[in-house]
Amino acid sequence: MRDKERLERDRLSNRTGSYHRYEPVKDPTAVAPNCPSYAKPVDRFVTTEDVAAIEHKERAQDYSKVMEKHEGRRQARYKREEDRWAALDAKERAEQMRLDRLQADPICGRKNVGGAPFNIVSQAYEPTAAGQKLKHHDDMVKFRGELRSMNLAARNHLGFNPITGEQVYPIKIPERPQAPASTSIIG
Repeated sequence: MRDKERLERDRLSNRTGSYHRYEPVKDPTAVAPNCPSYAKPVDRFVTTEDVAAIEHKERAQDYSKVMEKHEGRRQARYKREEDRWAALDAKERAEQMRLDRLQADPICGRKNVGGAPFNIVSQAYEPTAAGQKLKHHDDMVKFRGELRSMNLAARNHLGFNPITGEQVYPIKIPERPQAPASTSIIG
C-alpha cells in the first residue's frame, strides 16, 4: 500500500503540462527561515524567570493605573469638600459681619426695643411720648366705636317709647379723650 502512495506521489511530481506541479513539504506548520515570524527554537520559549518578571511588571502597571484612578477620585472629593467648607466659612463670616454692622449702627439695629410702645406682659403703655401717643390713639378708636353705636341707637329709636313719647333709656354721649400734653395729636 505504501508503495502505491509513493508511486502516485512520484508520478504527480513528475507530471508535465499545465497541471499543478507537486512540491513536497516536510512540515506544513513550520515557518521558513527567511520569514519575519521565524524564531529559533531557543528564542521560541521564554524562561521561567523572564515570565515571572514580565507578569510582575504587567501587574504593577495595572495596579498603578488603579491607584492613579483612586487618587484622582480622592483629589476631586477632597477639593469638593474643601470648597464646601470654604463656602460655609465665607457664609458664616458674612453673617457675622452683617451682625456687627447692625449692632454698630444705632439706627439699623435698634437694640432690644419692641415694635410698639406697649408691654404685652403687664398690659400697660410705656411711660414715653410714643406710649402716650399710642394710648391716645387706642382711646380714640374706642371713642369712635361708642359714638357710632350711639348714633345707630338714636337712629333706631333705642330707648324711645313711640306710644307715650318719652325716652325710656337715656342715650349717653361718650366723652372725647384728651390728647397728651407733650404731643399735639389731631384726631
